[in-house]
Amino acid sequence: MAQAFAPILKANGGGVFAQINSVASLKGFPDSATYCASKAAAYSITQALRELLSQQDTLVLSVHPGPIATDMGDAAGLTEVAQPPALVADGIIKALKAGDFHVFPDSVAKQMGDAYKSFAQNVVEVRSS
Repeated sequence: MAQAFAPILKANGGGVFAQINSVASLKGFPDSATYCASKAAAYSITQALRELLSQQDTLVLSVHPGPIATDMGDAAGLTEVAQPPALVADGIIKALKAGDFHVFPDSVAKQMGDAYKSFAQNVVEVRSS
């Protein structure tokens, strides 16, 4: 998707590319190991896109929701703990205003984000160039 939209974003002066990752990109869960692995790979790509697309003034967001009230959450048996999808949209807006790369929009995500914060600031968010 980034490959298709990056030229369009560039032609329009930059813009925003928001990648929906997951808390599962940060921690493996036994019942969903393949999902976690695919989300971890997506997160790695998002980190690279952040640096690559910054060259064309495109802001990249890495969004890491926890259990959200969706059909997928219901199918995974997370209905009881799932939170409203509006939290994800609100989190993206807040991140845009603050200039944040990581978005942890719900209570589960915020707990994981707090634990991950030091690593993110000292390793992930340090630009390689």
